[in-house]
Amino acid sequence: MRVPILLPLFLAGAGLAAQASAKSTDELRAFFQQNCVKCHGVDGSALGADGKKLKGFDFTNAAKMANQTDADMARTIRKGLFFGWRMPAFKGKLSEQDANRMVTDVLRKAQKGKAIAP
Repeated sequence: MRVPILLPLFLAGAGLAAQASAKSTDELRAFFQQNCVKCHGVDGSALGADGKKLKGFDFTNAAKMANQTDADMARTIRKGLFFGWRMPAFKGKLSEQDANRMVTDVLRKAQKGKAIAP
């Protein structure tokens, strides 16, 4: 009889652990500063020398952003591009929830000339 009782408790605890690991918006902005600036620039515009050379996506360009779905952008964050050669995968560093929030709370709000910072 212990197994049926323990299983729901274990599953409930696993759900709490997943929720507890969600990053705040400031943590996601700090993550951007640590991992994304080289290609996408401090403001997300990709206008710096490395951004142009590496062809980083410009998150401040409304027309380009309108053509991108949140789901596609979050998938790119987690899986990377071209097997990690063009953009590394961050699946090990950001949960699916965090990647979705990175898109909606950070990248979609990027403004040219305004640093994405905590």
